[in-house]
Amino acid sequence: MSSIPLYNVQARFKFYTSEDNLIKEWKSSAKSNTHQTTFLEGILLKSLEKNAQFSYVDYSVFFSGIKDFKRPAQPRNHVQSDVLRVHNHKFSIDVLGNRILQPEFYDEIECIVRDGVKQLPRTPVSKDSLYFLTSFHALERTQSMEEIWSTWSGAKFILWNCPRVLNLRRITFLKATMRSENFAYLILCECENGMEHLSVAMDFYETLKTRRCGLVGLYKVERYYIPPHHKTDK
Repeated sequence: MSSIPLYNVQARFKFYTSEDNLIKEWKSSAKSNTHQTTFLEGILLKSLEKNAQFSYVDYSVFFSGIKDFKRPAQPRNHVQSDVLRVHNHKFSIDVLGNRILQPEFYDEIECIVRDGVKQLPRTPVSKDSLYFLTSFHALERTQSMEEIWSTWSGAKFILWNCPRVLNLRRITFLKATMRSENFAYLILCECENGMEHLSVAMDFYETLKTRRCGLVGLYKVERYYIPPHHKTDK
C-alpha cells in the first residue's frame, strides 16, 4: 500500500438513520451534489447491519485542487487555478478545483491505496465492493494528533489484519471542514471483494467493533451516480 495523493479532494457524507429518512431527503441531496461544479461522483451506501445507527450513508466526492508539494499540506480556502480533466464512460470534462466550507463536507487528509490503484476516481470497481466506515468525535483537533491518525484510528490494524480475500483497495482519512460537525474525523476503507466473502467481512467487522475505535459501520453499494454532463469530444 502507498500514500502519495496528487489531488486535494473533499467528500460530503450525509447520514440517514432510516429508509423513511432516506426517501424524504436523498434525491434532493444528491441533486444538490450534482449541481456543484466540483462534484465528481457519488455513492449511496447501505448498511449490512439491521440495527445500524445509520442505515444509509451518501458519500460524494469533490475536487478541490492539485496538491502543492512546495507548501505545507494545508487545505487552501480560495478557488484553485488547478484543473482536473475527468474522463468517464459517458463524458469528458474539465473540473476547476474549489474548496467547499459547508456542513457535512470533509477534507481528505490522506489516502492510502493499494499498489496500482489511483487516488481518483472512486468508482466502485466491482459489484462486490464493500466499505468499512469509522466515525470519530473529538474534543480537540491538533496537527500532532492528525500526524499519527493511522495509529489511533485503527487504520494500521486494518492494514495489517484485513483478510486478504476481501482485497483491501483504499483507506481514506478525512477531517470535517466545520468544527460544529458531529463527527470530526472519518476513516473509509474500501474492499473490492467484500460481498463475495461476506461472512469473512462480517467477522472482521465484529473485530473492529470490539476494538472500540470510533463508531464502525459496514456498507455495500446501493447506487452510484455521476454529474449530468453531456458527452463531449475527448
